[in-house]
Amino acid sequence: MATGAETRADRADRADRADRAAAAGGTGAVRVVARRLLPLLFVLYLVNFVDRANIGVAALTMNADLGLSATAYGTAAGIFFLGYVLFQVPAAVALRRFGARRWLCCVITAWGVCSAATACVNDAHGLYLARFALGLTEAGFFPGVVAYLAGWFPCRQRTRALALFLLAIPLSNIVGLPASGLLVDHFSLFGLSGWRSMFLIEAAPAVVLGAAALRLLPDTPRDAAWLTAAQREELEALLAQAVPSSSTDRATLGRVAHFTVVHAGPAFAAYALQFFLPKVTTVLFPGAGTSAAAALAALPSVLAAVAMLAWSRHGDRVGPRTYLIAAPVAAAATAISLAALSPPPVLTLAALAVAVAGILTAVPVFWSRCTTVLSGPRAATAVAGVNAASSLASFAGPYVTGLLTDATGDYQAAYSVIACALAVSCAATLRLPGAPVGTHRASAPTRTPA
Repeated sequence: MATGAETRADRADRADRADRAAAAGGTGAVRVVARRLLPLLFVLYLVNFVDRANIGVAALTMNADLGLSATAYGTAAGIFFLGYVLFQVPAAVALRRFGARRWLCCVITAWGVCSAATACVNDAHGLYLARFALGLTEAGFFPGVVAYLAGWFPCRQRTRALALFLLAIPLSNIVGLPASGLLVDHFSLFGLSGWRSMFLIEAAPAVVLGAAALRLLPDTPRDAAWLTAAQREELEALLAQAVPSSSTDRATLGRVAHFTVVHAGPAFAAYALQFFLPKVTTVLFPGAGTSAAAALAALPSVLAAVAMLAWSRHGDRVGPRTYLIAAPVAAAATAISLAALSPPPVLTLAALAVAVAGILTAVPVFWSRCTTVLSGPRAATAVAGVNAASSLASFAGPYVTGLLTDATGDYQAAYSVIACALAVSCAATLRLPGAPVGTHRASAPTRTPA
């Protein structure tokens, strides 16, 4: 029988192995996990975000076909998040109950079907229903993957892993917006209009990839046949450094509420801009057609992709510092405030590009900090709680933008509200709780979080 002293010695030996591996700049096990899991998860999220956001390009012709005002369109775009909120925590419980492999297969296939169904709507109420159903089916994907990655990547490598996964957001815009514009402008499937054809065509990959997830995503490191016994031991030693939080349920709820406030501003801003950028570019550059407007709307995502990679690499070097979230959010708030001052069109687009880059750059650092603080057996539910609550802000973003656009005839008032939301989140970021003791000792033993 193992004694208490032997157990402590085993823990010390495991910690020493983790420290030596981290000091060497990474481990073979983590590299294998990254090569095996991240490409598929990246492609899944790329398809997921295209199916969520392509309504912004469809709106360039769909709104006239369905007789939608800016308020009605903003409601349709944002109502996605009401379904998302309602099913998010139950979806996280289902992920824990059934495992990532089977649950994600069902989620991916279901959202593909709901996205395709958007092609069949004939009025605003039908569009509301289709978007609500899409939100219900997508609810289990993002928070599930965030919690899933926390079970595979140690704290030191998690920010970069999340950044690589979340890089699908700007890339989906870089590739998806111009592709959607071309489909709307030039393609007709079964005699349908361009925007209806676009929804059908872009929904198809989700149905195919659902089967791939079932085959290629193991639930835990112990289920991964492509890891050797030595690699599993190495990975478990690193993951053991992330000590589950022993805080009370009341303290956990307080932390969930705090992280929700921090995330709410970027969520409000991100989707207000995401769903309206194609229409904003048509106002800034009146001569642009559907394809050109979609391509211009993709430009901010190019800057965002570069910024996300550079900032996450910097974050992995310096550890869990608060400024890694606060600085890009503050930059986004400043940029969107400048856009509200009605500068020339090129400068407005540049300001919006900086705002989008700042928002997206903060996201992987935020989720890395969130999954470190809200660690332990209830991590998936806690993360889903943060994402669900802040998704109400994601609904409010496009809804308020549409409402203000109808009321004022331009986007300046909406930009001002977005800047205020980001400023509140930046202030809340400065008081974020730190990570549990010991979670970062392997990566930065001499550094203290800001």
